[in-house]
Amino acid sequence: MTHASIVSYHTNPYTCGVARFNQSLATAMGRPIVRLETYLSDCQRGHALLSLKIEEVDERTQAQLGTWLESRLSTFDVLLHGTSGSPLERDLCKSAGKVFAASREIADLVTPIRPDVVAVFAPGAPVLAPLNPVDCTMLTFGMAHKIRSEGYQQLATILAGDRRSFRLEISTALHEGGSFDEDFFTVGKEISEAFAGNVSFLGFLADAEVSERLRSVDVLVAFFPRGVRENNTTVLSAMSHGCPVITNLDRYSPSWMIHDLTVFDIGAMRKFPELADIRRVGEAGRVIASEYNFVHLASILKSHS
Repeated sequence: MTHASIVSYHTNPYTCGVARFNQSLATAMGRPIVRLETYLSDCQRGHALLSLKIEEVDERTQAQLGTWLESRLSTFDVLLHGTSGSPLERDLCKSAGKVFAASREIADLVTPIRPDVVAVFAPGAPVLAPLNPVDCTMLTFGMAHKIRSEGYQQLATILAGDRRSFRLEISTALHEGGSFDEDFFTVGKEISEAFAGNVSFLGFLADAEVSERLRSVDVLVAFFPRGVRENNTTVLSAMSHGCPVITNLDRYSPSWMIHDLTVFDIGAMRKFPELADIRRVGEAGRVIASEYNFVHLASILKSHS
């Protein structure tokens, strides 16, 4: 029987392997993904494939699933990505039309309940075509769906009249108490359009990888609500690596951040700088930023204590 949908508990492919599997499977089958909670609340969705790892399902949804199994109105198959041997999992397997297991080990554990279980597999990530080379690679940090400042619009206007090709790489970080919801990974439409869709989302980068990126990219792009400050660590990190920075300056910006000398101020740019100017500003920025380190900070604090 053809599956009308793929039912998944998690749906964010960036934070859950089963969700990533389900998204790829749904694309291959040409079927939609339905959240487990939605499916249980509205079961009139045809014959579905419940692709789950019961251990990942929270207690409330497990209780909802148990109640649904007692009075369900639709048929379904199940694909298990793990097995805990719980009573709910056993009931799920007994009620399913067909049971699939993502590995032979899982299948063996389920066999006492469903002797007809079918062992399958989980394909790896697709082999994607390499990115096309570009003349200039830019790096920016922040929650991708919140990177929507005037600076990017100004930069887009400048790039529109440039003969070179550009790519924007976006890395992000999670603030304490935050969560990796799906919007967290959404690149703003205006940013994507500014770079003609040539945007790469890098996800979270550890310090070592950030350091490598700052050495390999051509420019760091960082815009702020009012202007760059002495405590914008992303900018100081880039400068200390010799990575040129395009940012926005105002009267509270450090006096040593000067347009076309140690940084580029988007408000003063009329065209995108040539490679020689990019390197010149990057080196000057590295020299000045080298003075602003923790040893210097510690000496200031000590002298005032």
